[in-house]
Amino acid sequence: MKSLVSQFTRSLYVIPGGYFLVMFIRGLFKDKQLTPKWRTIQFRGIKMKLDLSKQMGSAIYWRGAHDWAPVFAMENLVNKGQTLVDIGANQGEYTLWAARKTGASGKVFAFEPLSTLFGQLEENVRINEGFGDFVFPIRMGLSDQPGRLKLYSNDPYNEGVNTLFPGPGKTAFLEEISLSTLDAEVEKLNIQQVDFIKIDVEGAELMVLKGAVETLKRFRPILFLELNETACQAAGYSSSDIFALLEKLGYRFELIGLRGKTSPLDKTKLPEFCNIIAKA
Repeated sequence: MKSLVSQFTRSLYVIPGGYFLVMFIRGLFKDKQLTPKWRTIQFRGIKMKLDLSKQMGSAIYWRGAHDWAPVFAMENLVNKGQTLVDIGANQGEYTLWAARKTGASGKVFAFEPLSTLFGQLEENVRINEGFGDFVFPIRMGLSDQPGRLKLYSNDPYNEGVNTLFPGPGKTAFLEEISLSTLDAEVEKLNIQQVDFIKIDVEGAELMVLKGAVETLKRFRPILFLELNETACQAAGYSSSDIFALLEKLGYRFELIGLRGKTSPLDKTKLPEFCNIIAKA
């Protein structure tokens, strides 16, 4: 029953306002629990193995995506044959959507440091036939310098809020992770093209960008950034520092709105949480 209902709810992404109907139906089924509950879905040309006991896994199962707006925006910007870097790949949602767009003539490099999520990422690449030939999961966190740091979380249910910068409540230690810089990894992996970079690292965005300056100068990729002002402040900076760094490199900014539509970003009216596109 749940499987059939979820197939229906995933189809509602095409309908404006469908989100609210999905959330109502999802609320009728109790997914939140302590023990893993695995399901594999096939939707819009990709397969994903999901843990319904987790917030993101449940959201993707019922809606088809954790958040459709950035998926729509990315699909409008990523083209066949391009190279995409996914920083903070989690279980591979954006990695797989990107691979669907680039096709086998492109490449996707997916960085995820946490062992449990990296295992899910590898599995989700594996179960999509042919993706293993051009999608490369890398168990590594990216920052402004190499090293090792501790990763924390404040919510065992939400696998999308892991951070290097524990604020109030974010005190649950997960594991120690390895860090590198994007510039170093581009050289190490002999990456010859970077067209698009997605960054979702719960407050470490500025550090990632500082470690990617040469890559940005060389390739001028489009950037997708998830910004959370509270997470930025927990890391000791503000989102204005990100804008200042990127503006020096010639980037301009757009805000991702409903259904992936973008508009010029007004930095004086920046929401607490937002998704942005940066173009050089």
